[in-house]
Amino acid sequence: MGRSVYEFSYKERKKLRNTILFFVGLFLLIFGLNTLIFRFLFFPVVVKSDSMLPRVKHGGLILVSPIGSVERGSPVVLKPQLKEKLGAFSSFASKFISFITFQQLQAFRSGDNAVAEGNVLRRVVGLPGDTLYMKDYILYIKPAGNSHFLTEFELTDVSYDINVRGLPVGWDNIMGAAGTMEEVTLGTGEYFLLCDNRTVGIDSRIWGVIPKNKIAGKALFQYFPFTGFGGL
Repeated sequence: MGRSVYEFSYKERKKLRNTILFFVGLFLLIFGLNTLIFRFLFFPVVVKSDSMLPRVKHGGLILVSPIGSVERGSPVVLKPQLKEKLGAFSSFASKFISFITFQQLQAFRSGDNAVAEGNVLRRVVGLPGDTLYMKDYILYIKPAGNSHFLTEFELTDVSYDINVRGLPVGWDNIMGAAGTMEEVTLGTGEYFLLCDNRTVGIDSRIWGVIPKNKIAGKALFQYFPFTGFGGL
């Protein structure tokens, strides 16, 4: 039986070892860079509801930055209430596979927890110190130190639309996601988050105010579907 050339060729064995070490080092470099990117710069999220219509549809893929500032009008993602604990390698592999497959594959995660992890996209409308109320699904806001109310659209530089169309004739706006709300004043570190699809979404009208430490990051832009590509 013939022996492999690697059994008696030191040069070939060294070449093979160097090739293996190169690919191992390349993998570790990619692993480290992606871990840093996903942890400190941005992470991908798939939106699993129509709560942010008309801008983001069900299945929309967005990039979120954990270091973005929380401003009026900013779309943000909430921290998951149920988080599946994974090891460092499994967590990286899951995020990397999800990203390169446009969130179609969720490696190492159960179906329920995959849905629960970070797909809650809402818009920051009320800031700490605001006094606000809602009428006909429009939020009216009196910022701290101001003497009169303005609509949410008058107080933000962010351009967005809300969806209140399609209500049945005779609809009582106290049913479901209420279109009216009594005055409430936000305390320090408290935010009021709303859906853009005001008639069906669940938000601070039901949850109440959201503390800043429950906000995972600011949504930067949508990268899929390509027809909806652009900043949020």
